[in-house]
Amino acid sequence: MLIMKCQQPKRGHWSSLIPSSLASLTAAVLLAGVAGVAGAQDENAEDAKQKQELPTDKTVKPHAASIEPRARYELLLDVEHRGDKGFVTVGARGNLLLSTDGLKWEQKKVPVRAMLTAVDFVDAKKGWAVGHDATIIGTADGGETWELQNFDPELETPFLDVAFFDQNKGFAIGAYDLFFKTTDGGKTWEEYEEPLSVGEWHLNGIARLNDGTMVIVGETGLVSRSTDAGETWQLIEGPYSGSYFGIKALGEKGAIVYGLRGHAFVTDDVSKSRELPADTDLGYKFKKPPTMSDDGDGDKAAAGAPKSAEEAAVEQAAFEREQAEKAAAKSSWKVVKNDPSVLSLFGATTLKDGGYVLVGTNGIMWISDDNGPDVRLLPNTKDGGLSAVSETKEGNLVLVGEPGVFLYKRNK
Repeated sequence: MLIMKCQQPKRGHWSSLIPSSLASLTAAVLLAGVAGVAGAQDENAEDAKQKQELPTDKTVKPHAASIEPRARYELLLDVEHRGDKGFVTVGARGNLLLSTDGLKWEQKKVPVRAMLTAVDFVDAKKGWAVGHDATIIGTADGGETWELQNFDPELETPFLDVAFFDQNKGFAIGAYDLFFKTTDGGKTWEEYEEPLSVGEWHLNGIARLNDGTMVIVGETGLVSRSTDAGETWQLIEGPYSGSYFGIKALGEKGAIVYGLRGHAFVTDDVSKSRELPADTDLGYKFKKPPTMSDDGDGDKAAAGAPKSAEEAAVEQAAFEREQAEKAAAKSSWKVVKNDPSVLSLFGATTLKDGGYVLVGTNGIMWISDDNGPDVRLLPNTKDGGLSAVSETKEGNLVLVGEPGVFLYKRNK
C-alpha cells in the first residue's frame, strides 16, 4: 500500500468511506495514498495541540525522478491526450511517459520524485501534471521537458486533479479542500480562498465541460459548478451522498460522474441540476441498510451469523443504489446500469463514435454505445486495477493502473 503522511484532518471522515473489500488500488488511486490518514485520525486532540508549527520556509528541496527501464510497468494513475500528438501518462515516483500511438512509450525527465496523480493538456504543446507534496509541473513543448511550478511538502497534502479552462486559466484541486488557481499559465499559483462547502472534504475530480462549464466532484456527493470560467462556484444537487472519484464531459452540456462502490451517473445537461445554498454542510452521514448494525456486521440475530466483508459491501451498495435511483428520478441524472457490481470506478473516457468507457477495481471495464445509462462489460484478462483510460484514433483503449500502461484492442 502506498502511504503518505497527511495533515491532521479536522473531521474524521475519510476512513469511513472505504470498505475493506476494495482492492489495493483503492489506496493508490483514492487520493493516491491519502488513505494513510486513517492512522493519523487515531491521535487525540491533546496530542494534536502539542504538535509544533510547520516551518514556513521551504527547506525540503525536490529530487528529480529517476529514469527507470520498467517505468511503463509501474503504478500509473492518469493518461490523457497531448492534443493530436499522442498520449501522456503519470504515476508513482514522478514517472511520466509519452507515446504517439499508445503502444510504444518513452519516459521523460521530471524535476520531482513525488507521485503524480493527474495530468491535463490544453493543446499539443501545453500541459500540466499534479501530485503529492502539492506538486505542480508544466510543459510548453508537448511533454519533452518539464519545469516545477509548485512544490510544498510541508503542506503534507496532495493535489488529485488538474484542469485548464484555456492556456492561461487553470485549477489544481486535492485533499481537504485544497484548491489552487492560476491565470498566467502556471507561472504563479495562488490558493482559492472561497470554500466549496462547509467542511474540509476531499476534492477528487475537475473537468471543463464542452459548453465551458467547470465542474468539481468529491466526497459526500459534492458537486460544484462554475459558469464563469471558475471565478465563482455553486454547489449543486447530485443523486449520491458517497464519494465521486472523477468526472468527464459528455455531449454538449452533459457529464458522467463515477466513484465509490461502482456508482456512476450521467446527465445530458448539468445546468438542470438544482443549486444548493452556499452554506450547505454536506456532513457525511453513513447510510446503512436496515439489516446492517453500527459495527458494519449484518444483523446477527436475524441472519444467525455475521456477514462477510464482501456480503456487507454488496448489501451496502444495493441499498445505496436504491437510494440513488430515488434521488436521480427527481433530477436530471440517470443511474448507470452496471448493477450488481460493487467495484469502485476510478477513470473514464468518452469515445469518438459516441458513448464512454468506465474502468476501476480488479480491472473492470464498462462500455456504453451512446451517452445513456446502459452499459456492458468488456472482457479483460490483465491482472490489476485500472485508474484511467483514453482512446486512440483507431478506437482502441490506452489503459493505466496497477499493471502500468497497455493498449487494449477492442472488437467494434
